[in-house]
Amino acid sequence: MDENDDLHSATLRLAGEYDIARMDEFAKLLQSVNGSAPLVIDMADVTYVDSTFLNELARLRLSDKNRSITLAGVSDHVARLLKTVSFDRLFVICEPN
Repeated sequence: MDENDDLHSATLRLAGEYDIARMDEFAKLLQSVNGSAPLVIDMADVTYVDSTFLNELARLRLSDKNRSITLAGVSDHVARLLKTVSFDRLFVICEPN
């Protein structure tokens, strides 16, 4: 996790597949996010997500309702999934340019 005090934000950089095999790792990572500064989750290098990933994102949103959370660099297929489950109402979703 990178914290940038100048911009008053924190960035989590994710890579690879996020499925049930990495559920505990991802949950611990999200639990380590503290503060109220905007959070950016950089997903440019994420190749796959499943329902366990979505569940952990939902938990994050429920536990941190006031913080701005952006999912950045989201691939087309992951963006479609996020929008299908209406996560575009919970998070700012930014696809690569």
